[in-house]
Amino acid sequence: MVSLLNEEIMVDTSVWIAAFRGKPANINEIMKQLLDENRVLTCGPILFEIRRGLRESECKKTMALLKVLKRLPMTEKDWDLAGKMDRLLREGGITIPPIDIIIAQVCITQGVPIFTLDTHFNSIQGLRFFSFREKRGQSRMSLT
Repeated sequence: MVSLLNEEIMVDTSVWIAAFRGKPANINEIMKQLLDENRVLTCGPILFEIRRGLRESECKKTMALLKVLKRLPMTEKDWDLAGKMDRLLREGGITIPPIDIIIAQVCITQGVPIFTLDTHFNSIQGLRFFSFREKRGQSRMSLT
């Protein structure tokens, strides 16, 4: 079974894609539990990424699911801080997709962890992570 903390989690596009595909095997179990507990957050950039990748036949059902999630806002300050973060990372030789910089800034501003499968988020200081590990047929979740 899955051990959980009660914190809300920003679920990144990479996790949604994995859940839609059912890989890794336990991702649907984890997402179902997070959704059942009403802990899944989203933001405009994640919805944009998901929407742009959907086939028309998938759109109505998928967007209806995502529409009920709590959507965190972006402020003018978030845009400014995301731009500064991107510049500092690039000056340090680290390039991250701009939309992921924006998603990370929303998480930092709102004080919520991100659940992602994209390792480039690890380069962002101040970002907290929600993770899971498979161990002998069981999933374990944690915040780092």
